[in-house]
Amino acid sequence: MARVSIIVVYFCVICLLGCLLAYPIYILSGANFERILSRTILILAVLLFYPTCQILKINDVTSLGFKAQGLPSIAIRSWLLGVAMLIPISVFFISCEFRLWEPAAQSIFEPLAMIASAILSACIIGLIEETLFRGLLQSQLSTAMNSFWTVIIVSVIYSSVHFLQAPELDASQTIQWHSGFTLLASAFANFNNVSSFLDAWIALFLAGVFLSLVRLRTNNILWCIGIHAGWVTHIKVFKGFTDRDDSAQCASLASDYDSFIGEFSAAWILLVLLAWAILHYRKSVTR
Repeated sequence: MARVSIIVVYFCVICLLGCLLAYPIYILSGANFERILSRTILILAVLLFYPTCQILKINDVTSLGFKAQGLPSIAIRSWLLGVAMLIPISVFFISCEFRLWEPAAQSIFEPLAMIASAILSACIIGLIEETLFRGLLQSQLSTAMNSFWTVIIVSVIYSSVHFLQAPELDASQTIQWHSGFTLLASAFANFNNVSSFLDAWIALFLAGVFLSLVRLRTNNILWCIGIHAGWVTHIKVFKGFTDRDDSAQCASLASDYDSFIGEFSAAWILLVLLAWAILHYRKSVTR
């Protein structure tokens, strides 16, 4: 459990330093304070990742699940799998007119730029999040507990951090050195009203379970990164070409979190997990 404690300290330190550094950065830049805080914490997570790995005596990326063998092939196949997995959800939302196609852009360069931006940001998100959750956290938790609880705990944390969203500060509020801590406390206070985002939380939890199982099954985090990046790409591009219509009867099946994940996506991922479990069971029986 000592190794798990180090990871807990790692996350606490990046939050603490992020809250402290956000104020002087705000004074120097004058940019949006909420954005400064979130970006500062993210940058610190990246900067302190290597020192944390050194403390944990993780001296090579293979310990985190990275394997260079077959990298181009795995990257393409996993990304395509991630994109394809969400097609049924998009088709459903289009068919029930919850998402409506936007008018075509006047220039072809606009949608191409949007798609390129979506792919780039999706790859960055997939790399960072999977390295932290399915790489560092899952690999270290697996040394202290069995696979079942490792998958559950990693998935709970993975889903929960998506809802640590601090509300925007009121225009009348003066930004002070402790404003970062105030926002962080407000972000955790969101969990006092879990019912407002429970559908999205369950969907992300099940997505986390799927990715953790992929990590266990393949022993290669590149599959997790590619699938995750494919998911994010699909959602960003789909939302970029469509608009939400809250008057549609199926509107309640997508949460307000991002107008995509929610009850329907949770049901779809659960169906995928059940199909995987049945397939795995049949293979084990026939051996």
